[in-house]
Amino acid sequence: MRFLSFICLPKVSESISFSYLPYTLKYAVIDFRRMLKGLNEKELENVVSQMVSDMEEPQPGSAQEKGIIEIKGDITESNFQAFTKSENAEMLAVDGGSATILNAGSFVVAGVRVGHVIFHGKEFSGASEPDYHLLHLASGHLEKYYEIFFEKIVGGNPPDYPKGLEEAVGRIRALMEWNQVEKIQSQDIPEGAVLAFDGAMWAGIKGVGDLLERIVEQAKQKKIILCGISKKSMLVHNSRPLIPAVQMLGDDSLPGATWHYPLDTGNYAEKLFGKIYLAKLHPRSRYVFRVDLSLPGGVEPEQAFGKLAYYADDPTYVGYPYPLARVHNDVAFSRAEVSDLKAMLRAAALQKGMNPKEWQLTFQDFHEILDTGR
Repeated sequence: MRFLSFICLPKVSESISFSYLPYTLKYAVIDFRRMLKGLNEKELENVVSQMVSDMEEPQPGSAQEKGIIEIKGDITESNFQAFTKSENAEMLAVDGGSATILNAGSFVVAGVRVGHVIFHGKEFSGASEPDYHLLHLASGHLEKYYEIFFEKIVGGNPPDYPKGLEEAVGRIRALMEWNQVEKIQSQDIPEGAVLAFDGAMWAGIKGVGDLLERIVEQAKQKKIILCGISKKSMLVHNSRPLIPAVQMLGDDSLPGATWHYPLDTGNYAEKLFGKIYLAKLHPRSRYVFRVDLSLPGGVEPEQAFGKLAYYADDPTYVGYPYPLARVHNDVAFSRAEVSDLKAMLRAAALQKGMNPKEWQLTFQDFHEILDTGR
């Protein structure tokens, strides 16, 4: 096997957005011999062969991961529905971000931040003050900490608990995002506006069904289009990823068009609180997204998708509604911010009497040294 290969890399140009970089290319040489040094060539061949085989003749898993939805029925051209971009729209978009600031092994300090933005037409109308928490999570009091968030946001005691520190951070972030969506609904929102969030209308956390039901019913009463858009899909068809198969057929059937494809998810009604679609929101987009919709009476899916498409033409994020990209960037933790938070926490801890050497020995991670020269 020869590892020295030619591949195409984007050529950066000031006159073209990053979304369209694949259309201007230059050649570069990558030496895969160095990248794969020490890897058995037969093992690599086996992995690639298995990947191809699984796509052609997928093997059903013995136990599906939480959140994976198996879509039944055939994928057919007749299910594709074209739609037209709206001339105007209003959108509120919610997202959350989290990052591990310090990791001592037995406990972590994590930052979790949730916020929303408001757009009237293409004009940015404002952003919320973020709901921001620094969490000290340790195995010894993990359940109690989770109970506090669950009781405040959902109500009552949780039926189960996170199985580790990382899962606890993820659950708390998800609860905070749903809480933000519910709080927004108490505001004066115009009828027909889109309330969008990053994720799915899926009760992936035990005990949140009542919360999601409240949110969906309130949106219908206020005649708001409730919409979840997932950047990563866990939908499968015959045990293989669904989106590539639908997207390839859609691109052939409706070239240069925006379309949606409704999915049959009747077997998951107890956990789903909206109708699931796949949608291409811009004719030139290379991405198709899972979109969960809950629509008020009198609103057709084509109207909702037209409003999403209205916001999906920003050249940096072609095919993805810009308000969701904006709020994602607002709440995400950058490396510089994480570094600043570490420095702030260190200064505060030393001021309270912590020994500097103890701090260093508690939080040092030699991976940081090893990765410096990479």
